[in-house]
Amino acid sequence: MSMELICNVENMKDSYIPDIKIMEMNCKNNVKIKMDIHRRVNIFKVGDSILFTISKTTPQYNEGKDFVAHGYIISKRTEGNNLAMYVSLWGFLIILTLQNSEKIADFNTMDKVYVKISHIQ
Repeated sequence: MSMELICNVENMKDSYIPDIKIMEMNCKNNVKIKMDIHRRVNIFKVGDSILFTISKTTPQYNEGKDFVAHGYIISKRTEGNNLAMYVSLWGFLIILTLQNSEKIADFNTMDKVYVKISHIQ
């Protein structure tokens, strides 16, 4: 099971934690993503078009070009009219906020997942 989203990097702001950025992405189908990313592995900048993939199996990727990590879904909760899914990549947090719960219905708390982010050419 996997979910792919076409997104634009809208903002990149400093976290309170040194060397950590908070990357904000707006995706098609009214999905928003906020993600902690360390400066040493950050290959993205504001304005980039990206393909964000979250899957239960290891995705195919281009070493040195794509960001790939694995972690766990730590929570799914309702926030107002939206549903939020929280993913921990060994302490780095990703928050997906969406209106359509069908997109994440196959993902459950404590599922091991892989996150791949690649540039769209």
